[in-house]
Amino acid sequence: MSGAIVELGRLERVALREAWPDEARNFTPWLADDTNLGLLGEALGIQLELETTERAVGPFSADILAKEAGTDRWVLVENQIEPTDHRHLGQLLTYAAGLDAHTIIWIAESFREEHRAALDFLNSATTDEFRFFGIQIELFRIGQSDFAPSFTVVAKPNTWSRRAQAAKQVAEGSLTPTQEVSRDFWQSMIDNAGEFYPQLSGKSPSKLSWQTAETIRSSNGFHVTSNAAFTMQSKLRVEAYLGGPLAKAAFQELQESKAQIEAAFGYSLEWEELPTRQDSRIAFYMDGKHDRTQKSSWPEIQLWLLPHWRKLADAIRPFALKLTTEGLEARAEANLEG
Repeated sequence: MSGAIVELGRLERVALREAWPDEARNFTPWLADDTNLGLLGEALGIQLELETTERAVGPFSADILAKEAGTDRWVLVENQIEPTDHRHLGQLLTYAAGLDAHTIIWIAESFREEHRAALDFLNSATTDEFRFFGIQIELFRIGQSDFAPSFTVVAKPNTWSRRAQAAKQVAEGSLTPTQEVSRDFWQSMIDNAGEFYPQLSGKSPSKLSWQTAETIRSSNGFHVTSNAAFTMQSKLRVEAYLGGPLAKAAFQELQESKAQIEAAFGYSLEWEELPTRQDSRIAFYMDGKHDRTQKSSWPEIQLWLLPHWRKLADAIRPFALKLTTEGLEARAEANLEG
């Protein structure tokens, strides 16, 4: 039986710098995006939640600091869009010590054998509390198609595959009652997002009191995420959360456009600089107290939350996109001098 010949494209490998000319300005913000951090997590069998980019460690800056979802365990990600070198290995260990990170991920275009062996040595010489991963990132395309990234694990703890599979199998049973309620609440929210907030579609439900919908802006030194959160006092808010070492400068820049942002949102906002912390937020609170353990209240909460959540993100977005690293660095320096 004969048939038509199927024309197939040819898979081609693409140099990383075609997509990301600069490691700090292009690659790190790309990797810190929720979707791409999720791809990295899938390769490792870990659900990652971004904490910040360019985290200060003495006079240096770690590329990405994250947490394992539902835990207090820090995850350090050090990346380079070129073959591994001794300098990045030294940075990896320096940052891990300074940030008390127990999961350390080194991403590179390719791994020299001595550096892969160094990660294997660290995995064998340290306790099970510490985990070192080497990840090779490659880019591919067919013809003129979009670039497609691929993560390959080239170094990992000896027992990691078995432990990751076991953790996945017991994950649901290991949740506390509070985490189960949070997961179910946010899953219901995601299921009902629809056209109210399309960016929530396909998100993994958080086990915590807060959920991220999208990264509005991620740049060298700061990021802005769209979150919803329950406070300890059972208050519910939507927020634009500003993180990273330049978060205070970004907050101040946005505050200069307060009138325009609030006009776009339609209500007055709470501008919470959080002076004792690195981060800041711009928030809008739902009246009254709300208990997410009461499922009968979920429809009312969702009816308020979904439109306000998206509307705040849309009001902040054009102003966040105008921020520049250079401008924020200048403001941060002026703040120090002042």
